[in-house]
Amino acid sequence: MGTQRPLILGHRGLSSKHLENSLEAFRAALAAGMDGFELDVQPSRDGVCLVLHDEDLARTANGSGLLRHMKVAELPHLKNGEPLPRLADALELPATLINVELKGEPGWQQALATVEAAEALDRVLFSSFEHSEVLQLWSACETARCGFLWETDEAMDLSAEELADLPEALWLHPPLRAVKTRPELWAPYADRLALWGMKTPTEAKDLPFMPAVLIADGI
Repeated sequence: MGTQRPLILGHRGLSSKHLENSLEAFRAALAAGMDGFELDVQPSRDGVCLVLHDEDLARTANGSGLLRHMKVAELPHLKNGEPLPRLADALELPATLINVELKGEPGWQQALATVEAAEALDRVLFSSFEHSEVLQLWSACETARCGFLWETDEAMDLSAEELADLPEALWLHPPLRAVKTRPELWAPYADRLALWGMKTPTEAKDLPFMPAVLIADGI
């Protein structure tokens, strides 16, 4: 990927114009010419892998409550009228790449099982701020593409030695701000970098190298 243009993914879909993590937002990202989208997943009480960023439903749904305490049949609809999407629903969309961010613990088992059942491993990149979740998933399925996510302050503190010690198969997901601050640190990993934290992909145009993936709110 490093010698081609970056793949452009919509952050939680085309979240600049549509309700985040909704099928509407995912379809809009693809219609706008994006290569795919990033989404957040966590399991319901009855073990269904659902698409939701927050633990509580209140911000994006017509109701509240912790997802992990609720069964699918008890869930309210999203504020745009859709049912809360299942990961399986999103995997049916014709995206080149879907970045599946694991939220909550544990949740990797349901996410991996859903992706494998959809025969979509070749179109999915798993990631999480909880690196233990990533490593457990990768240990269970070495053919899965997996990456570490870092918050800005964490990424700013990383050393060259720490990055060099990471397995070469792992992807790296730092925020754009951290990469712009120290581009020389991240340049050797360009072909497995998925950068986030930008409104549009043009914010990354001044980087002295081409990352594999850019995750943006809009295009």
